[in-house]
Amino acid sequence: MVLGPSILGRTKPLASHIFPLRGTMILETLSTFGLMLFLFAVGVRMDASMMMRAGRVSLKIGSSSLVFSLCIPIAVSHILQENVPLDPKLRILLPLIAGSQSITAFPVVACLLSELRMANTDVGHLAAASSMFCNLFSILLAATVFAIVETQKHGFLPSFGAISSTIALVLIIVFVIRPTILRIVHSDSVETAVKDFHIFVVLVSVLVSGFVSEVVGQHYFLGPIVLGLALPDTSPIGATVVSVLDTFVSGFLYPTFLTISGLKTNIFTIQFEALWVIGVIVLCAFLVKAAAVMVPAIHGGTPVQEAFVLGLVMNAKGINELVLYNLWKADGTLSDQEFSILVISVVVITATITPLIKILYNPARQYRPINRMTIQHSKGDIELRIVVCMHDQDNVPMVINILQASNATRVRPLAIIVVILEVVGRSSPMLVSYRPPKNLSQGCSKSNHIYNAFKHYQNYNKGAVSVQLFTNMSSYKNMPHDICRIAADKRANLLILPFHKQWAIDGTIERKSRTIQVMNAKLLEKAPCSIGILIDRGPTRGSKCIINKPVAFKVAVIFISGADDVESLAYGARMAGNQNVTLTVVRFLLLGDGFSRERRHDNDLIDQYVRRNDRSTPILYREEYVRDGVGMASVIRCMEGCFDLILVGRNHPPSQLINGLDMWSECQELGVIGDMLAAPNTASTTSVLVVQQQRLSRNVVKPFGYSKGYKDKYHPIYDVPDDDGETGSFHHVPFPIGYV
Repeated sequence: MVLGPSILGRTKPLASHIFPLRGTMILETLSTFGLMLFLFAVGVRMDASMMMRAGRVSLKIGSSSLVFSLCIPIAVSHILQENVPLDPKLRILLPLIAGSQSITAFPVVACLLSELRMANTDVGHLAAASSMFCNLFSILLAATVFAIVETQKHGFLPSFGAISSTIALVLIIVFVIRPTILRIVHSDSVETAVKDFHIFVVLVSVLVSGFVSEVVGQHYFLGPIVLGLALPDTSPIGATVVSVLDTFVSGFLYPTFLTISGLKTNIFTIQFEALWVIGVIVLCAFLVKAAAVMVPAIHGGTPVQEAFVLGLVMNAKGINELVLYNLWKADGTLSDQEFSILVISVVVITATITPLIKILYNPARQYRPINRMTIQHSKGDIELRIVVCMHDQDNVPMVINILQASNATRVRPLAIIVVILEVVGRSSPMLVSYRPPKNLSQGCSKSNHIYNAFKHYQNYNKGAVSVQLFTNMSSYKNMPHDICRIAADKRANLLILPFHKQWAIDGTIERKSRTIQVMNAKLLEKAPCSIGILIDRGPTRGSKCIINKPVAFKVAVIFISGADDVESLAYGARMAGNQNVTLTVVRFLLLGDGFSRERRHDNDLIDQYVRRNDRSTPILYREEYVRDGVGMASVIRCMEGCFDLILVGRNHPPSQLINGLDMWSECQELGVIGDMLAAPNTASTTSVLVVQQQRLSRNVVKPFGYSKGYKDKYHPIYDVPDDDGETGSFHHVPFPIGYV
């Protein structure tokens, strides 16, 4: 709008210099292709089956939103026609403008939900399903009105031919083009990788579908969006095409279409009379739609504030409205005045509801726990719940070894919730219970391997372990919300995540993923329970399984101080109950430091945990006195390779033991000690679990380690009970730690 005739383009020499006629034609051509590809990508992201899974509430909201926002504004427009002196053309257009305000486009709603990180919330699910119903009803209504008008103008046969050709186009896309694309992909790919040729075939199909749409008398964007809906985003080709198109289309071609719309907007053609009349209709439609959404939502059990937020989301305006207004302007239905007012209304509504939604609704609020969800504060006779996230099957052996070492018994059972993460290009994230397919297919072999491994683990510990598997089909930016949601719903005590680096058998880093690292950092900020990042070096020492045969599993706990170290100690104490586990607690103390209050508290806590150990095999304990961080680092280096697993806290209170060590930290989400143990330049073969205890206040969670002067508000709560006063085995290790 700034570059158009409203501001800079008002001076004709400047306008012709910035956007000459030939350049404007090129921009319009690019915007046309960009709109086709953008709508195709939106169609791929859409999950049409959501309407089948949605309840009656979303059906009521969708139908109520369409009916009331269509009928009442049209009635208001007729009242204005009869009682207000208007321009003759504007008088005729008022019902059409009022009817256009009933549009609730799913692509617009999905983009808004994704931008506000609400796609996986209860409000987001309800808004997505309701907008899809509203879209479906409006399409059916428009098709019916179109058929009636065409029949009155040209007779039955021409209108029947137009409708039949459109239906034929949709059927050809669904039953011919879609199977052909999928067949080409599956026949050429032995694995799930997608070749450049496959992407080329899909893009050509998009352009051809747009051309055919124009040939049969429809608009060019019908074919691409139907093709996008028909192409499953759960297939490799769907996710790959969306990822390829995302940056170029969303970052360049789609803004070009918005630029063209802004260049056509001229605020100086607007008269006050037309402005307030159309403004009344737009405001009336906004309020009516919000009320039509809120009433059935509240009746269905949605809280009033969330129902109001849902009404704001359903009032979102965007690409679909701009496309409609551009088409009406192109065929002469709208003049420059009406077009400019409607474009400004889209901008004003979007600029108003977006900050309101951010103020009224915080998606992270639903994950905030009321009680402690940690290992330290879990009672010994209550089921321990652990959520495990799996990207692939490479980390399965080490994860199962850790779970097996966690000492699951019928008295102290384990509940394992496995979330298999699958990256797809859908707008609406899906978290569903995993069901193994009857026939092993190419795309599900990874999930089947994970499923079979955990089911074998459950069967081996029958009666002491329960396993639930879920599949999270989403993009990386939405996965943290899905994981937090299931952790909160299942009341998990611990969330285990794989590290973003994967080691090969020769000790080198086989692969690493920046997106997984970012996801882990977000989960450290938002997780409703304690969280552990697993650095799996199992392949470097030969992945041994401690399920089928009793193999000694050596575990060490590095204890300095702080809530995170207490959590790792609590988990290690639970593992110590397993007869095949040898636990060593290594405590680092500053040489010359007196018996401070925190140190006495730590002493009491360690004693209490050790007394809970009622097994014959002793817990090995050693105190290491060091002068500074260099001395501590040298002792930790001696530990590497001596254990199968090291448990360490992520954050520690400020101390001379860790001062200066964070200057060389590469992966700050691991903390100082965790990053030291994960360094790629070491020859260590020991796996590491970096533990962060649950934070009830979001203000103290640091994405990456401690900053200078940071004070840990979460001192350990020294309420660990003695189990009837029983005393376990507690041995001080009098030898250098390297002997183990």
